[in-house]
Amino acid sequence: MSSLRILLVDNRDSFTWNLAHDLGRFGADVEVRQAGEWEVDDVRGADGIVLSPGPGLPQESGGLMALIEAWAPHHPMLGVCLGMQALVEWSGGALRPLKAVRHGMQATALRVGEDPLLAFLPEQFEVGHYHSWCADLVTLPACWRVTSTSASEPSIPLSICHESLPLHAVQFHPESVLTPEGRQILKAWLDTLRP
Repeated sequence: MSSLRILLVDNRDSFTWNLAHDLGRFGADVEVRQAGEWEVDDVRGADGIVLSPGPGLPQESGGLMALIEAWAPHHPMLGVCLGMQALVEWSGGALRPLKAVRHGMQATALRVGEDPLLAFLPEQFEVGHYHSWCADLVTLPACWRVTSTSASEPSIPLSICHESLPLHAVQFHPESVLTPEGRQILKAWLDTLRP
């Protein structure tokens, strides 16, 4: 079986290489590119694209939104943290700031919808947060299905999948030790790319 080719878009985040190594553990051939240093043809031959976490807001990561505009309609993607926020904004949704910054915090997630990335998980599972913004549920476009939320109030969407495109996103870090089942979530995403 040939390995999957994954293009990992780096939004200048230290977690990017953790993601690359974890994807590689499951046999993926991972190429890392900076968000602002890509060409449209860079995606040729890639089986999937991962949008890394990163500082700030999606619009502040040079080239990220243009990359999503060019590739999201045609290629499977997994958005992680900032990557999820970028996919939400690309589709017409909005973000909202959290009342309390969640950097390096573990919390409980609650599965609320069907998602192949979470199918093996119990109804509640632990995730690691490193963010101060999240998708606004009120303005989240109908094309997204929320598949997990924070178990505590106020509710934060923690994972979403697109109704018609092969797009998935998580508002937590699957590569963090604070997400015990994170590597299996990454493996489950890779499995969605296999024929």
